[in-house]
Amino acid sequence: MTALENARKAAEAAAAKLAALESAEAEKAAQKAAQRDARQRDLDIEFLAQWKALDDELLDVGSKSAADAVYEGADPIAAVATYWVARAKRNAIRQHARMAYFRVHGEHPTDTFAMELNYREMMLTARLEEAIGGAASRHAADLSDALETQWMAPDGA
Repeated sequence: MTALENARKAAEAAAAKLAALESAEAEKAAQKAAQRDARQRDLDIEFLAQWKALDDELLDVGSKSAADAVYEGADPIAAVATYWVARAKRNAIRQHARMAYFRVHGEHPTDTFAMELNYREMMLTARLEEAIGGAASRHAADLSDALETQWMAPDGA
């Protein structure tokens, strides 16, 4: 055998060994991917069983109107921020639920499943004005009622 033939034979052996190593590595990667996919499916199924409860918790947090919160003594900025933060978190949960549904079922959910909350512009100053104005009107009405009760003669007396 010539040196060229020996080199070819060594190259072929190295190529065969490389192919075997690459095949083994690809098999390991495929197994890891399959395990990850199975784990993701389990997590998605678990999340789909819980997403509504998570959404409801945030609904409770953001359900009080900013005007009601300010009327009860909350800081107006904090009241408006609490509402918007809860709303953004609810949309994040709903988006994750839609993606989990797709991964589990292989198809997009219906339009009503975990529907994204309608977009509203923040217009922070307008929201603060609404919260403060609503609370101020309610405080004024409460005081007016108290003044009438204390300082007005009842009808028929």
